[in-house]
Amino acid sequence: MASNKRTPGQDCEDSNVEPVRQRAQVGPLLSAVPDAPRTSRSRRAFGHTADRSRLVEVEAAAVREAATRVLDGETLSAVVRDWNRRGLTTVNGGPWRVNSLSSLLVQPRLVVFPQIIDDATHERLLALHASRSKGPRRATRRYLLTGLLRCWRCGGTMRGMPRARGADLYVCPGPPHGGCSGTAVTANHAEAAIGAMVLARLDSPELLGPPVDGREIVRELADHRQRLADLGDLWASGQISKEEWISLKRNVGQRARAAEAEVARLTRIATLRSMAGTGRVMRARWPAMTIDERRGVVHAALDHVVVLAAEPPRQVFRAERLKPAWLE
Repeated sequence: MASNKRTPGQDCEDSNVEPVRQRAQVGPLLSAVPDAPRTSRSRRAFGHTADRSRLVEVEAAAVREAATRVLDGETLSAVVRDWNRRGLTTVNGGPWRVNSLSSLLVQPRLVVFPQIIDDATHERLLALHASRSKGPRRATRRYLLTGLLRCWRCGGTMRGMPRARGADLYVCPGPPHGGCSGTAVTANHAEAAIGAMVLARLDSPELLGPPVDGREIVRELADHRQRLADLGDLWASGQISKEEWISLKRNVGQRARAAEAEVARLTRIATLRSMAGTGRVMRARWPAMTIDERRGVVHAALDHVVVLAAEPPRQVFRAERLKPAWLE
């Protein structure tokens, strides 16, 4: 009976696809806003209490279990899928990823009192981790569209995937990494097409507009950060309870994050408008520009790009697959 199982990366114009899976820079406006004073409390590490004086037994047991399973030959992906299925989350409440579990299992703190795993187990994990990174590698390719491409199927952020044979790709990663592994596009084709779209956009009259005034939102952000600092002082002095502090901190923190996002958006709009009318000049310079220079232009103009499914014949690239969402 024919299988209906989807082949990873099947939505790609490259017929030889192998199985596949930033926050906006805030810029000068936000740099003018003073950071709120930080408290001395550090972020809790998985398996330990915040002060690292005691174990969080459920998490410590999960670490030992993962270490045993990985050393017995089970893949990190399988452990991650199992942890997420069981509802085991990171200390931030998010799902586990392969990279985060890989990093967790080789952390030196695991063998510092109070120990989570024994020294011999930790040494075996370090050796296994080192063995996976050995071997000759080609020079690392830097990808122009990192963080911008979105899978049409699941909305996941696509990432660059180098290949020993054939063209490099942007792929939707597998479920352990937050994607569906169902979409891919040849990197060179996508970068050339998006670069052309952005350069044409720079000469669009839609970019012409009044100067961006972000002074009010910058003041709001500074006020929110000061309130967060004041709340910490009130709790430290005993004038409010821990529960009150947590509730107020959550509310003010949400407003501060919204203000940060708006400052970042306005900063990007100001950067984009400063480039209005430069498309023709930039097009002549484009081949000689560094990857960082090109990326600055592309990220200034775009919020994201949706990569649609590849239509037959999939060996043929079509720029229509790329649907840009312009920064407005």
